[in-house]
Amino acid sequence: MAVTIEDVAREAQVSIATVSRVINGSKAVSPKLQKRVQGVIEKTNFKPNTFARGLTTNKSNIIGIVVADISNWVIASLIKGINHVCQERGYTLLVCESGGEKENELRLLQHLEEQRVCGALLTAVDITPELVQRIFELPYPMVLATQEATDGKHKITTVIHDNVKAITDAVNFLLANGHRRIAFIGGPENDYSSGRKRLEGFMHAAELFELEVPENYIVHGNFTFESGRDCMRKIYEENVELPTAILACSDLMAIGAMSFARNSGLRVPDDISFMGFDDSDLAMYFHPALSTIRISYFDEGEQAAKKLFHLIDTGIKTTGEITYIPHQVIRRASVRRL
Repeated sequence: MAVTIEDVAREAQVSIATVSRVINGSKAVSPKLQKRVQGVIEKTNFKPNTFARGLTTNKSNIIGIVVADISNWVIASLIKGINHVCQERGYTLLVCESGGEKENELRLLQHLEEQRVCGALLTAVDITPELVQRIFELPYPMVLATQEATDGKHKITTVIHDNVKAITDAVNFLLANGHRRIAFIGGPENDYSSGRKRLEGFMHAAELFELEVPENYIVHGNFTFESGRDCMRKIYEENVELPTAILACSDLMAIGAMSFARNSGLRVPDDISFMGFDDSDLAMYFHPALSTIRISYFDEGEQAAKKLFHLIDTGIKTTGEITYIPHQVIRRASVRRL
């Protein structure tokens, strides 16, 4: 027979209300009494009814996350990091997929409110001012992960990698290997988050290192293998003087571009070098292995979850703080030293 809260109260010689306070982490119980009740809970292996507890406290031991595409390996790695922290804290992670649609994101934020989540994380495609305003209206704290506010105003606690600095470091790496004719395969032109920041990083690096970048050296894809291949075709067909290196803002686009180059008779890296972004598993196992920018999305997820629990523990909805996760330049066989 399952142990009840009444059994715990009887064994600990306290009231049911005291046991409830200990379970809910109330500070109204003395440390000595709390230790005694906790000892009985562990001894009897008592499992609190979290649903009933949620009805009483109007909260649940649930953390929500809204993502655009659950099949994306970046999101999967991020979720693993978040879930690792949630499990340590005894919380359940509720994952909601929006498909990248703003209407779905707003609907799912409302759904999480109805589920009485203690807090949530968001990895929306575009963190627009409208979305930021809706977040401020929510009764639970929110942390942004992998993306940042499109207006550059970090009113919401954010954990992200520094896209501008990462791309600047990638260009610097190519320069150190003798490359000055560098083309850039960016994200969609209407991307106002990571894609925009990575393009900003490339333009910043071009100015910083005094690079001449022809207009046809900058093309836009959508982070997929196919778009990388199509972008490389465009660079190949529209430029008499080809670049010596291609920097793509995702590994998949870099690999797609590399495939087109090889199929067109170009030798990689002898004739042209390639560099990606993210350090996916494909980057290591593709031939030649892809030089890239390594981002630990697992660590990003862990840090985002820790920031969220800090907000929950302190009763603060947001700090407006932005935390950057370190990145690393990874040299592999796809970049030749000139």
